[in-house]
Amino acid sequence: MSTAQQQAESLAAGLYAHQVEGIAFLLGRQRAILADDMGLGKTRQSVLAMRQARPEGPYLVVCPAAVKINWAREIELVLPTAEVSIVGPAPTPEPGYTGWVVINYDILAKHPLAEHAWSGLVFDEAHYLKNYRSQRHRLSMDLVKAVDDEAVIHLLTGTPLTSRPRDLFPLLQLARHALGRSFVSFAKRYCDAYKGEYGWVADGASNIEELTVQLHGIMLRRTKAEVLDLPPKIRSWLDVEVASRVAREMSEAVTELLQTISRRGQAQLAGETEAERRSRQGWIMGQLTTARNRLAIAKVRSTIPFVENALEQGEKVLVFSCFLAPVNTLRKHFGQKAVAITGEVPASERQQRADRFQEDDSVQVLAAQITAGGIGLNLTAARQVVFNDLDWVPVNHWQAEDRAYRIGQNQAVNVTYMVGSNTIDEFVKTVLETKSTLIDQLVEGSALPEDFQRDVMDELRRVMEVLPELTTGAMDEQQVAELLRDAGTAFVATQPIVESEAKSRLPSTEAVRVLARVLAGPKRALYRVDSSSKPGAFYELEVEGNDISCNCKGFSYRGICQHARALKETLVKGEGLPEGFAEV
Repeated sequence: MSTAQQQAESLAAGLYAHQVEGIAFLLGRQRAILADDMGLGKTRQSVLAMRQARPEGPYLVVCPAAVKINWAREIELVLPTAEVSIVGPAPTPEPGYTGWVVINYDILAKHPLAEHAWSGLVFDEAHYLKNYRSQRHRLSMDLVKAVDDEAVIHLLTGTPLTSRPRDLFPLLQLARHALGRSFVSFAKRYCDAYKGEYGWVADGASNIEELTVQLHGIMLRRTKAEVLDLPPKIRSWLDVEVASRVAREMSEAVTELLQTISRRGQAQLAGETEAERRSRQGWIMGQLTTARNRLAIAKVRSTIPFVENALEQGEKVLVFSCFLAPVNTLRKHFGQKAVAITGEVPASERQQRADRFQEDDSVQVLAAQITAGGIGLNLTAARQVVFNDLDWVPVNHWQAEDRAYRIGQNQAVNVTYMVGSNTIDEFVKTVLETKSTLIDQLVEGSALPEDFQRDVMDELRRVMEVLPELTTGAMDEQQVAELLRDAGTAFVATQPIVESEAKSRLPSTEAVRVLARVLAGPKRALYRVDSSSKPGAFYELEVEGNDISCNCKGFSYRGICQHARALKETLVKGEGLPEGFAEV
């Protein structure tokens, strides 16, 4: 077995076939645009390809603020020994740092990033950079210009950019692609541009079939409909930061709860009357519910940009919350694009709102309370389901997920849970994730474990019985977070062992073969083409991997020429060489 084949098999372990092919694509060139649909795993493909291409860091990931923590978690999951630093509020690591740095677009100007010799740059949600006059695009271009020619650059986006070609041009600039050299030439050829009263108008589209061919090798896009190896439902857990005040209030409420349900707490309550016990429990649950409500409200600021990003990619989105205020905030923010279903909406009207979401293309968001909109409705127009906050009754989540994943849904459904970092959410996530994995793995007709219907409160009470006794007095937020993590570990230890999805997945032989070819090194070829204006003269075209360059003046000025276009189309389609072309 060749070294390339062994490397490919090792790299492909536990991945879907489309992810293996995506890594092969990224490794096939130093700068690339990966434009897969949401939920196809662009982050993991980029991390693995980056590390394979440039084993020594440092690496810089630029992304929206809402997904910084998620990027760090994904890097640590894929590369357990990797060092990851999240910038903001923490400072940028000192020069000489060789790990991963994750920063959001909004604070690029505040940090001295050019001091580092980056081995690789990743621009996530790269459609944020489509305005080439914006500060974030200018700062991103400064980063690209500062790195050496060997640096790897990945631009990740889920937006189908060829529907508005002008939005693609800034990404081609960042990728240092030949088509990104001259906007006027690009706009005239592919944006149906014309000279208006105030300059060039380039909002249209032209020669799209030709553009698609020319993008071969620089941009890869797969939709869920084209990917055949996906499971029907894909869950992900997005860690979001919450204000310290909100986290502190939640910590105090959880402390009261834990001290009450602990062994010492139960012993102290032994002498209470039934009325006193109910009063105390009612007060504690009231405090906890108030804190959960405020946590849900705080997380809306992260949910809104996540949903906006999905809408920009042409998706319809279901957003669930346990509470009324987040639903109202979402409905107000998205205005005419949204409908809401809450407990205040009469049952007869709920179906009408669901029908509008299903049938009206202008209605892209349905925000609902989980108990009001999570049962009995068919909402298959959505492929994106978002839980702004976490219900403590797992079955409520599964019923709500299945509003989109049901008969009539012919594509995979992405389910995203917004998890408040260092809060009770982390324990709730552990319970939901563990039980979800178990129920997904059960063979149809199998009986669920006897205790499977326990809610989060029941599970918390149960694990508190096996954890060390709590200290008396107040606990700070860090102590509460650590205790909840211990509780999560104890909970997982009591559950049936289920083979993880990644370990049970086998990459396809063909996908591994494609990856092995790329790892073996790019193919180079040289072609000549006769000049149409100078008899006896010729131009040389070099093909390296999927890149084609020509030494004619037109290519040097515009980044494209008739010779490169013709050769690219021929090679992509697998046809014979055009007249006048010859391989050297």
